[in-house]
Amino acid sequence: MSSRKAEVLRLAWPAVGSYILHNAYRINDQFWIQGLGPSAQAAIGTSFFVIIMNFAAIFLAAGGTLSLVARATGAGDKEGAHSVTRHAILFGISIALVLGGIGATFTEEIVSVLGLPPDAAAFAVEYLGTLYLYLAPIALVPVLDNAFIGRGLTKIPLVLDFAAIGINYFLNPIMIYGGSAVAEMKIGGIAPIGAGLADTIANGVGVEAMGMRGAALATCLSRTVTILAGLAILKFGMGMSLFGSLRPKLSRIFAIGRISVPVSGSILVFASVYLLLLNRVVAPLSTEVKAGLGIGFQVFEGLAFPCYLGVGIAGASLVGQKLGARDPDGAFEVVAAARFVARCLGLLMTAVFLFLGSWIVPIFTQDAGVELETLRYVGILAFSQYWVSVENVNEKILLGAGYTRPIFWIAGLGNILRIPLAWLFASFFGFGAAGVWWAINLTTYLKAGLFWKTVQRGKWLERLGR
Repeated sequence: MSSRKAEVLRLAWPAVGSYILHNAYRINDQFWIQGLGPSAQAAIGTSFFVIIMNFAAIFLAAGGTLSLVARATGAGDKEGAHSVTRHAILFGISIALVLGGIGATFTEEIVSVLGLPPDAAAFAVEYLGTLYLYLAPIALVPVLDNAFIGRGLTKIPLVLDFAAIGINYFLNPIMIYGGSAVAEMKIGGIAPIGAGLADTIANGVGVEAMGMRGAALATCLSRTVTILAGLAILKFGMGMSLFGSLRPKLSRIFAIGRISVPVSGSILVFASVYLLLLNRVVAPLSTEVKAGLGIGFQVFEGLAFPCYLGVGIAGASLVGQKLGARDPDGAFEVVAAARFVARCLGLLMTAVFLFLGSWIVPIFTQDAGVELETLRYVGILAFSQYWVSVENVNEKILLGAGYTRPIFWIAGLGNILRIPLAWLFASFFGFGAAGVWWAINLTTYLKAGLFWKTVQRGKWLERLGR
């Protein structure tokens, strides 16, 4: 078992770092846009649930890639792994073009579902509309990540994401505030690290302030740089032809989609549930509650969830490889090791949420009302972090095995239950925002238990050698 834990950790720590850096985009945005006010922070926070809904479509190209590349790698089929990767890239670009066109056309209608007041809604339209126009590099990130992770190469996404977030950190203030305000920005009376350099660059290049549009453009530009680097690694470092025969096989795309569809469906349900909660239950609450949700979700859960996800994805990659090598005993050993590591992280994050919140929250807001609501959110969600880790690692084991149908039903049921429970606790019993957050906790416990039981039953081993 100790060797399996070491194997999981070897793949997990770069994956954890990579996913934390993914979420650092949102933390970057929350940090830098605070100079635009609480309405901008509320817009960023609530817009994330639209981004998750978009990710449900993007994941159609990414989800099956992990399982199929891992299986081909375990079977020693290098060209098969390359073929899956090529088709996934083509699939991802196609999805981005369609989704970007629809989103850019109907941005205002999409934002109207968020239940934001007019000033925050205007910020959200500006931010999301820009992301939709330049969606392709963002859409390819999970595709390339899963193509590398499926091969057991988790350090490559880490390096690429580290470069991307570094570029994004400096582009954000330059493009949000231009050359006129970066150097004057203070957080708790202290200039942010790099503000002086960003100000010098902005003035030297003559960049004008673009507000929320600048935050979105900074994301797209930094992703473009690292996607090009990732494609270069595949071509020149691994000898993969990016275009193959130029005649894609629909069977490959269907194979990727078949595995991805249930997971994409569960992500869609998750995002839809949150949008309904925002529109029907959270909308009547204060702007401070919405801003607190944004900071709590993007900063605290933006730190915790990537840790669980990194361990789960490492387990998924190893399970896929063991199944491809027809080693069921090794697959079960990976499951046990991944579960142990994830649960340890869940306990650690519970402590972070409970004891470090009052230190971290003031970094992201100077508004007393927003700080209070953020601490309320973090204090309640602390009691589900262990169970989020259990839920995530077992869900990703099923993904790695290509046994994804239960993911849709378990995650879908648990997430849909959040709507009536949140209304019951928040509105009927009058607990307000705290009632919504406890509804999230209770449904997390349910999902964690069902995923654990599904993995224990072992039906995913029917995918052995397929």
